[in-house]
Amino acid sequence: MTRKEPSADYVREFAASMSRAYRSTHGESEIREHAGAALRRGGALVHVELLEQTHGAAGVMCVVADDRPGLLATISAAFVLSGLDVIDAAAHTRKTSGGRREAVDLFWVRYSDPRQRSERVAPDSAARVATVLADLLEGRLDREVASRRTAGPAAKASETKVRFVENPDGDLATLEVETDDRSGLLLALSQALFEQKVQIVESAVKTEGARVLDRFQIVELDGKPIQPGRRLEIQVAVLSAIQVG
Repeated sequence: MTRKEPSADYVREFAASMSRAYRSTHGESEIREHAGAALRRGGALVHVELLEQTHGAAGVMCVVADDRPGLLATISAAFVLSGLDVIDAAAHTRKTSGGRREAVDLFWVRYSDPRQRSERVAPDSAARVATVLADLLEGRLDREVASRRTAGPAAKASETKVRFVENPDGDLATLEVETDDRSGLLLALSQALFEQKVQIVESAVKTEGARVLDRFQIVELDGKPIQPGRRLEIQVAVLSAIQVG
């Protein structure tokens, strides 16, 4: 079967629907590749592709699905259950021409098994992640299964920073988390935010050596800004999730 490729008009429409930060970060060829993944989703519940442009990473996956509360936590669980660790990530939400809120999330991944860390991620891994993610979204699997599977020591409080950074426009608050990297960390953080009933508008994960810096732009589920009184509650919840390990 011939692989369906996006037209120039589709790519332009896709790029326009993404955030300014996305457009300033990715080149023309990358945007076309991500637009192709969104196009090939069609009417599927979820679509996952292993991208060609990896920039030296073991693998980069593009996950496309309708945005919903807890989606990042669910995707993170799918990676854990598929035997993959997330090294870096960038989560974006766009509004399609049909008016749907669609997540187009990018994940730099590697195998969780230390013996396979240096190997390229196999092409069939994307299909595995898509199947597991669909099972999670449709309730055939529980995220708690993935949470129990994660391993690694909890970070010490002195080694972890959880803070809010104001955005210039004041509409969004950015939660920054700096801590030691470990398997399943993104799942723990995104699950904690989901349980706090906040909406992740965009996120970025960056791992450098043994440390990780995660940034989450969050609002309340109704789109309102996070008020000062709620911020401490969210910080405590996230810190607790990290320390539990």
